[in-house]
Amino acid sequence: MREKLLRVRKFFAFYVFLPVILDIIIESLNRKSVFSAFSYMIDKPFLFVFNVLIIMLTLSLSMYFKREIFVLTLLSVVWLLFGVVNFVILHFRVTPFSAVDFTLISSAISVSGHYLTAFNVVMIFFAIAILVVSMICLFKKTPCFQKNVTKKAYMLSTLVIFTLAAGIIVMHRSSTSVQALAENYTNISEAYENYGFVYCFANSIIDTGIRKPEDYSGESMAQIKASLKDKEKDEPEVKPDIVMIQLESFFDICDVKKVSFSRDPLPNFHRLQKEYSNGQLTVPTVGAGTVNTEFEVLTGMSQHDFGVSEYPYKTVLKSKASESICNDLAQIGYTSHAVHNNTATFYGRNKVFSNLGFDTFTSVEYMNNITLNPNGWAKDDVMVDEILKTLEDDQKKPDFTFGITVQSHGKYNDVKPDSKDPVKVYNAPDGKEASYQYYVNEINEVDRMIGDLVNALDKRKKPTVLVLYGDHLPSLDLSDEDLSDGSLYETQYIIWNNYGMREKDQDLKAYELYPEVLDQLGIHEGVITRYHQQADRSSDTYKENLKALEYDLLYGENYIYDGEAPFQATDLQMGTKPLKLADIYQKDGEYFVRGDNFTPYCKVYFDGKELESRWVDEHHLKLKDIPERSDRKVDQEKSYEPDEIPNSFVVEVQNGDGVKLSYSNNLRWKNTSLAEK
Repeated sequence: MREKLLRVRKFFAFYVFLPVILDIIIESLNRKSVFSAFSYMIDKPFLFVFNVLIIMLTLSLSMYFKREIFVLTLLSVVWLLFGVVNFVILHFRVTPFSAVDFTLISSAISVSGHYLTAFNVVMIFFAIAILVVSMICLFKKTPCFQKNVTKKAYMLSTLVIFTLAAGIIVMHRSSTSVQALAENYTNISEAYENYGFVYCFANSIIDTGIRKPEDYSGESMAQIKASLKDKEKDEPEVKPDIVMIQLESFFDICDVKKVSFSRDPLPNFHRLQKEYSNGQLTVPTVGAGTVNTEFEVLTGMSQHDFGVSEYPYKTVLKSKASESICNDLAQIGYTSHAVHNNTATFYGRNKVFSNLGFDTFTSVEYMNNITLNPNGWAKDDVMVDEILKTLEDDQKKPDFTFGITVQSHGKYNDVKPDSKDPVKVYNAPDGKEASYQYYVNEINEVDRMIGDLVNALDKRKKPTVLVLYGDHLPSLDLSDEDLSDGSLYETQYIIWNNYGMREKDQDLKAYELYPEVLDQLGIHEGVITRYHQQADRSSDTYKENLKALEYDLLYGENYIYDGEAPFQATDLQMGTKPLKLADIYQKDGEYFVRGDNFTPYCKVYFDGKELESRWVDEHHLKLKDIPERSDRKVDQEKSYEPDEIPNSFVVEVQNGDGVKLSYSNNLRWKNTSLAEK
C-alpha cells in the first residue's frame, strides 16, 4: 500500500506538478514577466491547462524508458531551453521562436556576429558545455529500473499517454469550434500571447505547407480558370525597366507618436510620397522574417496560407520552381536580376532565386568598394551602381531588377551612429533613446541612397519604374498604439516613374503589390498575376481561391496549367557579369592574375590546390607564389570539379564560410604567359 502511495506521489510530482511549473517558467519568459504568466494562468485557465497537457504528454514518454528520471529530466531541460531561446529571440526580434527556426540555423550563425559579442559567444559555449557535462553525469548516476519495462508498466504507460492525447484532441476540437484556440493566425506574436508558447510552438511543428482545399479538383480549378479573362494578345506599348527595392526594416519613423527629430530623417522618401503613387503595405511579419515579405512580393502568394510561421524559402522553394514576377515577365522578353549587399547564402537565396526565375544574382561577394556601418552591415550606397549595372548590358531587352538592402538591419541597441551630421531624436521611449538614435540615422542614409538612385535612373532617359517598400517594421518594441497611421504589420510603398504614369494611391497587401504594378503597365502575364488583377479583393472567395491556386501550383497537380508544370529553374548566374580569367603573368618579380569582375571574395586554384592571393582591383589578383607545373594529366573518364582540373588555373568566389558560389573559366598552364618563360 505504501509503495503504491509513493508511486502515486511520484506520478503527480513528475507528471502533473512539474509540467505546471515548466509552463509557468516558459510563459514568464515568453511574456517577460512572472506576473503576466500568473495572470495568463488565472484569466485563461482553459488555455493554460491545454498547454500543460501538451507538456505532460511529452514528459510521459519517459515512462517507457529504464532510466525514467534521466529521460524525464532531459525532456524538461529541452522545454526550458525552448523557453530560454524564445526569450533571447524576442529580445532581438518581435517574432517568437518556432519550429521553422531550426531550418534557419545556418543563416542565424552567419549574422550572429552582428548581435553577439565575443564574451556572449564564450558564455554560450560555456553554458552548453556545463549542460552537456551535467546531463552526462546525471545519466551515469540515475538508477536504471528494470521493473519499469514490464508488460504491465508498458500497458499503464500507454494508457496514460493515450488518455492525455485523447484529452488534448477533444479539447482542441471543441475549443477551435468556439475560437478559443485558432489553428491559423496571421499575427504570430499575438498568437503566442493569446494561446501560449507550448501550443503555438507545437502547432508550428505539425502545421506545414498548404493544406489541401476540401474541394480541390480539376473541376474546381477549371472554374477559377474560367473566371479569368484571357490575357491581352497585344504586348504593352512601353516595356519599361522595372526596379523593385526591398528596404530592410524600413518604415516612416515619423508615424511614431510623440517622437520628433532635429530635421526630416526621410526627405527623399517623403518627397516621392507627395508626387507619386503610394500607400500602406500590409506585410506578413514584424521585426524579422524578411524573406516572407519578399516571398509575397515576388510570387503574389500569401505567406499566411502556409504553415504557422513557415518560411517557403526554406521549404518548398528549395526544390520547386514557382510562378513569380520574374517568370511572368520572361514571357514578354524581360531579363531578371537580383542585387543584395549581404551574403548570397543568407536564407538560401543562391538556390531559391533560380526557382523564382532570376537570371543573375549579385550578392555582396560580387561587389567592390563596400563600406560597413557601425553594426557591421554593408552600407546601401553600393546598391546604386550595382543596380545600374543590371540595366546596362542589353538596351534592347527590358530588365527587371529586384534589390534587397541590409544597412538598417538590427541590432539597434548599444550601437552609435557614425553620421557626420546625425539626425537628433527627441522624446524617444525611455530606455530606447540610443536605439532610436542609431536606427533613425541608418534609415536617413538609406533615404540618401533612394535619392541618388532616383536621380541616376532619371538621367538614363529610358522609361523606368521604381517600386520602393519596407519589408517589416524594426525591432523597437513598438505597438499599434505607438503609431499614428497603420499597424505593426504595415509599412509604406512608392511607385516612382519617369514617363508620366497616372498616380494611383491605395493600400495594398504585399502579395498584391507586383500584380498591381504590372496592371498599371498593361502587363497581364501569369495566372496569379491575372487573378489579383481581375478578382474582387473584397469578396469572400478572393483569399479562398488564391489559396487553391497556391496549392495547385506548389503542391498539387497544376490543373490551372492543364496538368503541366510550366516553370523551370533558371541557370542562375552569380554576379551581373561572369568571372573571366585571362592570364597569369609575372611582373617585376611578382605574379598576377588578370581577368574581369574580381572581388575580395575571389580565390585562385591551381591543380586542385588553393594559392595564396590578394585582391588588387576588379581586373587583378596578386599571388604570393606560383607552384611548379604538375605532372597530373586529365583523365577523360573522370568528372572534375572546376578547381580540381590538372595543370589548370581557375578563380572562384567563396562566401565567408567557404561556400563556393561560382567559378571562372579554366586556364591551362600552357595558355598563360608563364608558359613563355
